Amino acid sequence: MVKNNTSAKTTGNTPHCPYCDQDVQEAKLPWCKGCGVKLQYCPECGKPVSREAESCPHCGKKYK
Repeated sequence: MVKNNTSAKTTGNTPHCPYCDQDVQEAKLPWCKGCGVKLQYCPECGKPVSREAESCPHCGKKYK
């Protein structure tokens, strides 16, 4: 089952999947290797965010 968080965690400089909190590689893959969910990246800061996010939890960029 996939968690539906609206924010992504980061530990240091390592971004985490906003759905399963597993480390996401810096290569900006189109999906999470842990849970298989298609990832979306913030156009402002480049960190992974959930598809349902109205703003980036990292830089505050508004999407909607």
